[in-house]
Amino acid sequence: MTSCDTIQDMVELLTVEVRAMSEQEKFEFRCGIRKAFRMRMTITPKTGDTVTVELFSGHKIQGVVKAVYDSVSGKKFHVSSGDFTVRVEEGQIILE
Repeated sequence: MTSCDTIQDMVELLTVEVRAMSEQEKFEFRCGIRKAFRMRMTITPKTGDTVTVELFSGHKIQGVVKAVYDSVSGKKFHVSSGDFTVRVEEGQIILE
C-alpha cells in the first residue's frame, strides 16, 4: 500500500465518521480542525493594535483591539469594528 492509498483510506474513513455526526458535533469538529491548523502568533497584539479576526463562521473582520485578558485557556481579546465587538481567542487573530 502506498502512502497515497493510506491518506485516501483515512479521508474516506473520516468522511463516513463526519456524516454520522450531529450538526453540533460537526460544528465542534470544524472549530477544532481550524484551531489545530492555525499557526500560533509570534507577537501578541496589544490594546490599540489593528488586527484581522477570523470568526468561526469563516468570515474575517478588521478591527482594533480594545482589551486583552488572560484566561486559563490562553489570551482573550475584545476587538471592535465600528459598532461590532467580538471576544476572540489568540488563534483567531491575524496580525496586520
